[in-house]
Amino acid sequence: MKKSNGFSLLESLFSLSMLSLIVLSLLPMIIQMKQQLHEQNQKTTAFQLLAEESKFHIDTLASTNYKTTIKKQAYQITYSKEANKLCAAYAKENMCYSLK
Repeated sequence: MKKSNGFSLLESLFSLSMLSLIVLSLLPMIIQMKQQLHEQNQKTTAFQLLAEESKFHIDTLASTNYKTTIKKQAYQITYSKEANKLCAAYAKENMCYSLK
């Protein structure tokens, strides 16, 4: 009998198919995690814009309404002097905070 030093074709195909099944089962989870990360980055950017704008409105009492684009995402920042409310709108989200 000869001594075999490698893997047979059947063993290689079996291990490749098992690896493929594992990768394909994890793919939806990876896609969902990437989407959640993208949404969280948008929310963090909106909070940062609101924080910067609130520092500005502590000193001045003017109403503002402007749009900015960061990382291909449009953000609209509004400040209403009458309501003393600062809002950020992006994608399908809208967050508002009152300033005191």
